[in-house]
Amino acid sequence: MQKPNKHVSLILRLAVAVGALAWVLGKQEWGELAAAFGNLELGAFGTGLLVFALTQVVLPFRWWLLLRAQRVHLPLLVAVRLHFLGLFFNNLMPSSVGGDFLRAWYVTKHTEKRFEAALSVFVDRAVGLSGIILMALAAYFSLSRELSLYHIAQSSQDNGDGRGTGAQIVGYVCLTLLLLVTLVLLNGRSRGLLARQWAGKRDYLASLAVKARRVGVVYCQRPWTVFLTLCLTLFLQASTIVALWVLGRSIGIEAHLKYYFVIFPVMWVIAALPVSIAGIGILEGGIAVLFVSLAGATREEATCLALCQRLIWILTSLPGVAIHLYGGHLPKSFSFDPHPQAE
Repeated sequence: MQKPNKHVSLILRLAVAVGALAWVLGKQEWGELAAAFGNLELGAFGTGLLVFALTQVVLPFRWWLLLRAQRVHLPLLVAVRLHFLGLFFNNLMPSSVGGDFLRAWYVTKHTEKRFEAALSVFVDRAVGLSGIILMALAAYFSLSRELSLYHIAQSSQDNGDGRGTGAQIVGYVCLTLLLLVTLVLLNGRSRGLLARQWAGKRDYLASLAVKARRVGVVYCQRPWTVFLTLCLTLFLQASTIVALWVLGRSIGIEAHLKYYFVIFPVMWVIAALPVSIAGIGILEGGIAVLFVSLAGATREEATCLALCQRLIWILTSLPGVAIHLYGGHLPKSFSFDPHPQAE
């Protein structure tokens, strides 16, 4: 009875991805979009690809530091391999299992401190999101006048070209989710089902909470490690954004660098929400709407930039294919055969 529901989430996210991408592409003037790609300099694209690839090679060092704080001694090369494996599943595989969960699962095969190792993956993600949010807030306050809500709304109304549609979609999604949660809580059978689920897992969740608290205490006792990982995050994300700015200028977008430091971090956070496959459509549509509304770019130039970013992500994720196929994410002693035959 549960099999039909097993992949419902995946199907819904795939539908959102296809619908959002169709909306983005349906708004394009194809001749102008082709012209935007024609303006793209291969050197600028290659620079963006190289910078992003280098950041993904260095980024596992942040996770490695967090593992070391928990006395999980994972070789740095293994951390790099697991990172690219997660990148591959995040960006290329329409899976119901995210790259972070996969990374957390496989890192437990390399250590006896399984809970600490698995939780470090999500601490690593939290540090990354914190850095992105701090960067976006700093850039936002430096552009507070240009980025006022009144300015955004007025820009959408004056141009009348559907720029406010992105905000409307977000609003409708939030309203729908709120309505669904309300209906579930009002329904007696739903409340009973939730209560039974909670009762069955209460003790297990309580034990996990105790372990998580111990892990949190360790990180609190090592503030310099957390501070270093946050600084590394800011540097790597800033490098990526500068590379995208160079890429945008080659396309013809004349927006100031500060707009990139607002738009990209905000859209990276939104695209990380599990409403679409790898944020497809949501990310591209949001970037297009914000660059048109705030930075004065044409819709085709902004879409070209967003699609170039997507292509860079895909190309950088390809090493994860080889790592997965050749078992580079597994310890040397790992065996899929639980009953190896005696020689």
